[in-house]
Amino acid sequence: MRIDNVMRTTLVIGACAIAVATAGCGGAAAATPTAPSSTGALPAASASAAPCANPQVNAATSPVTQLSLTVSELPPGGPALEQISDGEMNKITNTDQRGFATVGNTYRIEDDVVLEASTQTAAADYAQLRDAAKTQFSTIASTSSPATLGCAADEFVGKTATGYSEVGVAFQDGDVIAVVLVVNSAAPVDPAFAVAVALAQDQKIVAAAG
Repeated sequence: MRIDNVMRTTLVIGACAIAVATAGCGGAAAATPTAPSSTGALPAASASAAPCANPQVNAATSPVTQLSLTVSELPPGGPALEQISDGEMNKITNTDQRGFATVGNTYRIEDDVVLEASTQTAAADYAQLRDAAKTQFSTIASTSSPATLGCAADEFVGKTATGYSEVGVAFQDGDVIAVVLVVNSAAPVDPAFAVAVALAQDQKIVAAAG
């Protein structure tokens, strides 16, 4: 059964990404590390998912745990990463929070995916998830709305409360909402790479809808 209305629940965003340079990922079960991702140029714009594809994902055939990205599905252009966690967001069904990090734990990605009951509920709940992502920033240097990502999308560039560089991308496409948070305690996060991760996530959602 999908979430009837995310507004009635409390989802924990940032439990993984903001924990840079600390052990573990709040509330998420540890996962077996996988092979590091490849590096290289960021994917071309032609590889992006069609804007507002309105995918309708069937939880019976494509459960939310199959929607989240894996290490091998992360786009090139970033550091070598391992999957460090995977679990429901605050123990709420049809949600998944997956974490990735470098071996030195200075660079982290959190990928949050919420499978809603319909496009209408996803559209209505999007603002809550977007604002939850925004609260992970102590300061925001810039905001934008990536035009090639989903039916609604917002990107935030700034810093965490500890001064780490952070980029967040939230988007809604069809009956799915996703939030990608990228944090680096050693250097600035490349906003283009964070958007590329979000585009890869959107592509997987669209593909799952068939």
